This record gives sequence, structure tokens and C-alpha cells, in this order.
Amino acid sequence: MNSIKLPPYVKRLSIRSKMVLTFLSVSIASVLLLAFFSHYYYSRAIKKDFFNISNEATNRLNYFLDYYFKEFQRSSSSLIESDKVQDWLDDRDGARADVEDIERELRRYVALNFPEIQNMFLVSRNKDVVSIRQSYVANNDYSSEPWFGQPLLDKRSMIPTHLADYPGSVGEGVLSIVLPIFSVESTGLIGNLVIDINLTEIHQAFSRSKLGETGDFFILSDYDTVVYHANHRWNGLSRSQTDLKELSLPENEGATIQRFQGTDYLIAPVVSASTHWKIVAMVPYEEMAGELRLATNSLLAILGFIAIFILIAVPMLSARFVKPIVTLKNLMRRVAGGDLSIRAELVPGQDEFQQLNHSFNIMVSRLEDLFESNIALSVKEVQSQLHQKEALIKALQNQINPHLLYNSLGIIKSMAYFEQMPMIEQMAGNLADVYRYTARYSGLETTLKEEITHLRKYLEIIHIRFPSEFTSRIYVNDKFMTCSVVKLILQPILENAVKYAIEPMEGKGTIIVSAYDEKDDLILEITDTGPGIGSEKLQDIEERLQLISANYVDSIDHSESLGITNVHTRLVLRYGPGYGIRLNSFEGRGTVVSIRVPFRPESNVKSVQVGDAQLRKIDS
Repeated sequence: MNSIKLPPYVKRLSIRSKMVLTFLSVSIASVLLLAFFSHYYYSRAIKKDFFNISNEATNRLNYFLDYYFKEFQRSSSSLIESDKVQDWLDDRDGARADVEDIERELRRYVALNFPEIQNMFLVSRNKDVVSIRQSYVANNDYSSEPWFGQPLLDKRSMIPTHLADYPGSVGEGVLSIVLPIFSVESTGLIGNLVIDINLTEIHQAFSRSKLGETGDFFILSDYDTVVYHANHRWNGLSRSQTDLKELSLPENEGATIQRFQGTDYLIAPVVSASTHWKIVAMVPYEEMAGELRLATNSLLAILGFIAIFILIAVPMLSARFVKPIVTLKNLMRRVAGGDLSIRAELVPGQDEFQQLNHSFNIMVSRLEDLFESNIALSVKEVQSQLHQKEALIKALQNQINPHLLYNSLGIIKSMAYFEQMPMIEQMAGNLADVYRYTARYSGLETTLKEEITHLRKYLEIIHIRFPSEFTSRIYVNDKFMTCSVVKLILQPILENAVKYAIEPMEGKGTIIVSAYDEKDDLILEITDTGPGIGSEKLQDIEERLQLISANYVDSIDHSESLGITNVHTRLVLRYGPGYGIRLNSFEGRGTVVSIRVPFRPESNVKSVQVGDAQLRKIDS
């Protein structure tokens, strides 16, 4: 995960300033988040309340409109069922000539019922029309009216507000109610009664249903025509021709907040079940959200108080938290300068600062221990390098010293040959080969096969010395012969076995050399049938071997150039503390010396040049 990148100026601030900035940011974010959710849910509550209130008001207006239009239908029933109207519409007995009587019937209806009626029209199946102003106008042309030329309607219908454009009209918006007229004899549809009314009564009803101080209602037809609005200039126009086009009215009933003429309004439309018109309630949002404004102002005041409190209190409170950190920072600087003797003051308590001081003291103590251990290891490494150089010098010196011995053994071998003494000849030859192999410093490692070869020559010398009583056996599988081992690890152990197990018994005894593999290691065992090793001496030897394995090589007496400790030391230095010699001795029965080395065939051995000496290195 990528870390958060802070601006450079924030990184340069002190921890106290960062704490003040953090607390201030969190507090402001919390208050703003609270304000956001409060505003969101309060707005939802306002819209819900507004919709409930407006829905109740619009339902009353719907009821009024439905009742109002039904009253026209109810009150006109006596008119449309009169004999004169029925006869004229059915054209019975020349009733078409009695137009004046029809006109008087229509005027009487208006005078007795609704003064807001602008005009009434009786429309027959043949599209003949009689109005209440039939005899007052010269030209009775009603072709521009929306109901003219339409098929007769068999149920009550409403024609939205439109501008009356017939002779005698005053050019104002009127609403048309179309009522069906059925024959009282045949019950068939014989005509329509069209009533044009002005919006005076509707305006009064809507004025009585005001929402708030400036809230209002308006009506839209199902064709999006303005049926009624307080701004009478918009009545009869398409909504797209008025400022109401800014509003987006939802299809489903519900309240929304919309911007209209620079002010936020709550808008809630309700569809009339009888006319399918939309009665839209709208009121300025501020009138309904007075409490929200008060709550917002309160939150802003709280935010200001919190900011002032943080700016004053946090710097004072942060000093308690910052001081231990500053103290620890100064201690860390001293540690970085190399002073590992300092320690942080520990005060009783379980807070994080005390735990941090405790951890700091533990860290410095461990650093001090590691530093001392590193110095000790460095000294040991230098000493080890010195020991290796000394061993190399001694080995080179030893290559010079044995020449006299090689020549002397060669002379003895020649004399034995001429004197026909084969045993002395064989013993001198084997002794020269063994000593030459022992003294040759051609490398640190050799193959097990070469070790076994020279071990056999050494055993031949022992057999010559004890020709009848001494017995030796070598059981090593050929698959182990190519294994690379440190040079001269078998002969010193076998020489010890001869010295301490065979010689005290005047040659009566057996030495067995065997080998087996164990996982990735090779175990070489040299077993003798001698008197064994006493428990105290065995314990002493084991302790010395353990010290060598623990890298205490300097504790070994350097005069011990051969023997068990010598071989074990070389194995540990070469392969590590997991390798070397283990002893198992049984008093009166014999001793088993186990040599553990890595099982690595010679094919895995590479030669490397180290100084003037050729060393072999095992591949890891």
C-alpha cells in the first residue's frame, strides 16, 4: 500500500502544530459531516411535511373543482331536458326556427345559476350552434373554438383554459365545460352543451388555499397547458411559453426542491382523478426551512467555538504528549552519536510512552551487547586468520624438514632389498609413503579413497609389528570413495587406537573401519576392541570437543598437533559446529570413534587458489 504523501510545508511543521492541525481538521470535518447529514435528513423531512401539507390542500382543491364542475352538470339538467331544447336538437316540428326561445332559455339559466359564465353554446348533431348572444352579434362564427367541429362527446369533458375568439367575447381566458345531451325519448346522444366560464371562482378558491406567505398553486392540463395561474397572463398558454418551463415536474407524486426565478422552491404536483390535470403546489424553500436555517446557524456557531477551543487548549494539552517524544528524540540522537550508555527514564505507568521508553532501553541494551559481540567476533576472526597463517608457515616448513627422513628410509629400503629382507623393505616403503602423505601440503581436502589407501599402508606397518595377533578390517562401500573429506582425519584416530588399545594388549585386538550415510552426511567409524576409556578421561575429552564446537578454539593446547582434538578442530573449522568427532567408549570392551562429514562427491569440489597454497572448496 502506498503511503500518504504530505505536502512539504506540512512535513516541516512541529508535532505540536501537526496535532493542532489534525484536531482542527477532524473537528471541522465532523461538524461539517454532521451539518451535511442534518441538512440532508432535515431537507427530506421538510419535503415530506411539505408534500403532506400540499397534498392535503390540493386534495381540497381537487374536491372543489370536481364539485364545481358537477354543479354545472347537475344544474343544467333541467335546461337540457326542456322541451324546447330537446325539440330543437331533434329538429321536431320545425323547432329549428325557435332559436330565440332557445337563447332565452340559455340566458335564464345563466341569470339563475352562475354569473361567471361568459357564454353558453348548444351544439346539435348537424353542428348547428345557438349561443346566449345569438341575437346580439351579426356574425356567429365559432370555428376558432376548440370544441367546434369535434364529434359530440357522450360524457362530461373539460377543455383547458383558452382565449375566447368569437364575436362578443372580451378576449380573456375561459375554461370550457362540455356536457352531453341525450334524447329523453330515445336516450341517444343528440347534442352537447358547451359552457365557457371565466376563472374568477377558481381564483378565489385557490387564493383561500395559500401555502405560507408567498406559496401558490397552479393547474396544468394533461397537454401541459396552463389552466390556471395567479399570473393571469399565462392562463391558456403552453407551459413552454411561460417561465414555468424552468420547472421539471416529476411523473410520480412527490416533493422536490428546484430553482425558479433565482429562488429555491418546494414543488409538489398532484394529479386530479376526475380531470387528469396536475395541481402543482410551490412555496419558497426558505419559508418551510426556517428551523433548518436556525440549526445551520447553530452548527456554525458550534464550529467556531470548537475551533477557538482547539487553538487555545490543544497547544497546552499537547505539551504533555510532545515532551516525552522530544526527550526520546534527543536520546536517539545521542545513541546515533555512539553513546550506548544512556537510558530513558522509566516512570510507573502502562501508557504507550512508558512502553516506548521501556522498549528504547531494551533496544539500546541489545545494541550494546551486539556491539560488544561484534568486537569480540572481530578479534576472534583476526586471531583465526593469524592461526591459519601460522599453520601455513608451519606446513611449508614441514615440507623441508622430512627430506632427510625420506632419503634415510629410501636407503634402508635399498639395503633391505640387497640384503633380501622383504619385510624391512616393505615396512620402510610403506612408512615413507605414509609420512610423505602426512607431510605433503597439497590441499585441505582429499577423497576418502586416497585416505583409505594410505590408511591401508599404515595398517600394513602395524601388521608387520604384530604379525600374528593383530586384526584389521575396512568396510567402506565404493559409493563413498569419491566423497571429499578433510585430509588426514582417519590415520591420527587409528594411530590413537593402536597406541591405547592394541599396544597395551601386546597386539591382541581388532580395529574395524566402516562407513554409512545419514541424510546428507557421511559417518566414518573406527572401532577397537581395547580396554576402553575411563569415564573421567572420556568426560574430559568430550568437554574439550564441546569447547571446540562452541568456537573456543583458543582454549585448545596447540602442542596437540595430532589426535582426536586435532582432527575435531579441523573438521569444525572446515564444516561448522555440526560436524566433527563423537566418542562412545565401553570399559573393558572397546571404543567407537564416529567422524561426521558432509557427503559430497568429488565432482562437486572446485579448486581455488589461496595465497601460495591450493585449497579445495565445497560448493554450497
